[in-house]
Amino acid sequence: MTLNSQGDIQPFHFPTTTFLVDDHEEYLDVVPLLLDPMVRVRTFSSPRSALATLGNNGSRPVPGGGWLYRWKDRPSETQELVALDIDSIHRVVYDPERFAEISVVVVDQAMPEMDGITFCKRLPNPHIGKILLTGRADDATAIDAFNSGVIDRFIRKNDPLAIEKLQTAITELQRRYFERASAFVAETLALGNFRFLRDPAFREVLQSVTATFQPVECYVHCNPTGLLLIDAWGIGRFLLVQTDEDLRTHYEIAADLGAPQTVLDALRGGEALPWFRSRDGFYHKGVENPEAHMYPATAVSGEQWYYYALIDDVERFRLQHIKSYRSWLREQDLSLSADSRPRFI
Repeated sequence: MTLNSQGDIQPFHFPTTTFLVDDHEEYLDVVPLLLDPMVRVRTFSSPRSALATLGNNGSRPVPGGGWLYRWKDRPSETQELVALDIDSIHRVVYDPERFAEISVVVVDQAMPEMDGITFCKRLPNPHIGKILLTGRADDATAIDAFNSGVIDRFIRKNDPLAIEKLQTAITELQRRYFERASAFVAETLALGNFRFLRDPAFREVLQSVTATFQPVECYVHCNPTGLLLIDAWGIGRFLLVQTDEDLRTHYEIAADLGAPQTVLDALRGGEALPWFRSRDGFYHKGVENPEAHMYPATAVSGEQWYYYALIDDVERFRLQHIKSYRSWLREQDLSLSADSRPRFI
């Protein structure tokens, strides 16, 4: 399951886990095997056990975790300044349990311990997508729950296309999970150097990149500005994105530090983008063979002009130390428990 590049670009995205709750053991055994093998499914025969697990570790603070913090000084009694630590967003990649985030629950309506709608009402995380499995007798109840916003989808178990519809619904709701969780962060970023996140012209750029590289993780990064993309094996690429203003800043710094004329000409003409191994990506004295750190740029016109390059050299991110999605999936296969069966891949 690769990164979905439809719609606005999300400032962070990674594979997540789906809960399947049903009191029929046979259903729990069969359904996960019919879904996309890259979808992580945890199964529960007890809705109370599933809720307890969600309450304990299912509501990890995706948009929180120190990304937002308040200034000590307030401009007035009715106003408060909030700062966004953009640099910390991509550090989620170093969390080995990020894929355990619960984004979707699929729950049967008719269960003796607790019905599916009651289960959905008790979910602790409002961003989680809710899919209700129903029988024919449950249609009116499901429609009412859908119209009132208690559930997001309902699927009849006896529908010949039930598995296909379930796969589609999981994919859509996983994407929506990040749209909801990152809404404030995304809108804030779009006011600054990350306008490309909301620019339809740049959306096409990401679509062309994901068509060949197929990342499953995506994180915004600043200084230099762009997107860190990682595939299921933990292999990364960096989509470097610069504007005319960014290139002018690079040019001025490089000129002040005596950069070679070839570097200055490339920056001035927007022909190549800098990927120097300084912390902020700017030219610095002592860099050897600076031309080797310039990557051919492609220009695209949207709300403004963007220049981008896909960088293979991502050593600065130390991705050899992260846990890839496939490695994590293999670990889950080995960690069976009495009331929760991980998906076999």
